[in-house]
Amino acid sequence: MPHQGMSIYWIFFALIIAMTVWMFWQQSRQQKSRRQIQNSISSGDRVVTVGGVIGTVDAVKDNELTLKIAEGVKIRVLKSAVNGKYEPH
Repeated sequence: MPHQGMSIYWIFFALIIAMTVWMFWQQSRQQKSRRQIQNSISSGDRVVTVGGVIGTVDAVKDNELTLKIAEGVKIRVLKSAVNGKYEPH
């Protein structure tokens, strides 16, 4: 009978390992997707930053973007701050 109790622990242990591997795989996939979006940004694209700022890309320079967020208002942000392209519902 003690053997049966140990197999439950092994199943539990294997489940925890599988869940951990799955979480890291999902996170890696999301980061790769986000990096592709950030690298494909060009002038005229509408984007949203991690902080929720929505703007139109005015210029792209190395790791920086200039976003036009209102008439006559431009801000500089890092490409890494862009969460994705903005698509209004």
